[in-house]
Amino acid sequence: MKASVSKERIKHFTKFTAVVTFIIILWIFHVYTINIGRSNQMMQNISIAEREEIKILDTIKAYTCLLGLILASLGIFFNILSFKTAHFLGKYNSSIVFIKLLAVWDSVAVFQDGVINLGGRYFGIDLTVFALVCRINHFHGWGSSYTANFHLVALVIDRFIALKFPVYYRVRCKPRYAHLASLLIMTTCYSLSSPAIYFFSLKNGICSMTGNAFFFEWYLQFLSYFIYSSLPFSLIFIFNLYFIYYLSTMRKVSSTSERDFQNRCMALMLVTVSISFLTFTISCAVLVIWYFNFEHRRPRDYALSSLIEVALEIPAIFNSSLNFIFFYLSGKGYRVAAGKMLSSLVSK
Repeated sequence: MKASVSKERIKHFTKFTAVVTFIIILWIFHVYTINIGRSNQMMQNISIAEREEIKILDTIKAYTCLLGLILASLGIFFNILSFKTAHFLGKYNSSIVFIKLLAVWDSVAVFQDGVINLGGRYFGIDLTVFALVCRINHFHGWGSSYTANFHLVALVIDRFIALKFPVYYRVRCKPRYAHLASLLIMTTCYSLSSPAIYFFSLKNGICSMTGNAFFFEWYLQFLSYFIYSSLPFSLIFIFNLYFIYYLSTMRKVSSTSERDFQNRCMALMLVTVSISFLTFTISCAVLVIWYFNFEHRRPRDYALSSLIEVALEIPAIFNSSLNFIFFYLSGKGYRVAAGKMLSSLVSK
């Protein structure tokens, strides 16, 4: 009796999956035809020389999108490894919680930037031709990026408290408070991104700013320069000065305790990851400044602007994809934990 019921459920689930898959394929085909028609319409009344320039720029953009899609796929894989390795880093504390949550939000940001945005563009599927998707795409894209960045900031601050105030850290900084801090970070970042739901919509079939665009351009630059770049950059830079000072003093002290060894490894890991974060954030900020100050005079300029917009995603994807590699290269304790994690996966 139970076997017949389970077979019936499997049959219904298979039919439901087939119908949903068919609807999704039809929707993607519809979006693809819309994008092809819009592209052909834009190529009319353009000189032959300028068409060739646009084709070259579009080819570079396609390869950039493919690069972003590959990097995003690798980034999600590395973040999964980072999440699993955190289980083997020792005593469960708030730092391990932040490492796991950082891996989760980095994966969310990478999936949004690399798979949905760049992957969709590479395959000619621009989902933002629908007003609701246009708004959600910007709202969720910004919110996830800001949340991922500030989880790294939270991890850096957490380790600063652990090194500077060890007794207070052991007594007060419990894992549940790390989860509450993560919830606060997510709520704040998505709240700051919420104006995108109002200011973005379709304009002549293209996802762009509507309404009071002048106000939102200033607000968008505030988000890009301050929330995404300057604020996390400054906080991470300041706390890393202390980590470097701590590492230099610990070299002069011969300590064999397990806690000091873990503190040194964690500090070195965070210095390495923070340097990569600062590097990719600066490169992304330079591209953002170029993008905001770019003048559109000819059709070729729109193609170049689109290429810059795609190139903006690459440093952001790098920023959220390589933490596992930097953790592994810089921390001996992390390499031991990663080895245990891989052994547990093989043994299963």
